[in-house]
Amino acid sequence: MSTPLYDALVAKVRTWVNRDSNILTDALIEDFIDYSADFCYRKLRIPPLEHTFSYGAVGASAVGETELTVPSDLSEIIQFRKVDAEGNSFVFDERISLLAMQDKDYQHQQESYARKGSNLVFYPAAKLGDVYELYYYRRLKDANAAYVVNQTNIDAGLAESSTQSVTGSVEFPTGSGNYYVGKEVPNWLRDSNERVLLWGAVAHAFDYVGEDERAAKFKDQQLKDIQELNAEEVQRKTRGGSYVQTYSNTAQF
Repeated sequence: MSTPLYDALVAKVRTWVNRDSNILTDALIEDFIDYSADFCYRKLRIPPLEHTFSYGAVGASAVGETELTVPSDLSEIIQFRKVDAEGNSFVFDERISLLAMQDKDYQHQQESYARKGSNLVFYPAAKLGDVYELYYYRRLKDANAAYVVNQTNIDAGLAESSTQSVTGSVEFPTGSGNYYVGKEVPNWLRDSNERVLLWGAVAHAFDYVGEDERAAKFKDQQLKDIQELNAEEVQRKTRGGSYVQTYSNTAQF
């Protein structure tokens, strides 16, 4: 499903590259936008991408566990910590290699963790009542993501009514003759810094049509804008006025 702001971004990429749909299809441009977003998430380290995920309190069945599954939108870990049943907070200060984590002698020296595929392996093992929290930089929802049509989202105003069935619409409830379309999910890159996404997508498009110099020019521009956004965040921290925007999720351990 495409959404209005996303469709506008696709059209802008086509305008900058000046190629018709016979050469540069919408599907290709959408791939290039995805590639551009991937690069942004690997390079940007700013508050709108910060996120906190809580695993909830450790229950009796999870005592002794040493692994947790990381969130699917994780880009880079900022901090991993736990709060025990008495309210004491511990930060896992050191990320080590999985090989070191499996060394029994090393484990008894300090609290640490390692990545193991889509899991975090940590020491010491979980105790009853421990709450684990992961603070990290995340990847946002796709730039063309829309809210699911259901009664909850309709009531919350996250789905719009339509007089007829259109692309992406859902008849809800089934057989009612009432159609709804999910609104666009907010996306900080697309909504507040579209140019960063745009330059990267344009660079990929020029590369595709064999215009290497133009591709390099727009790639450099994207990297410059990313560096400026990161530098602005450093300045805010230095001045003591850092703006922090975090979003929290809680999962059952």
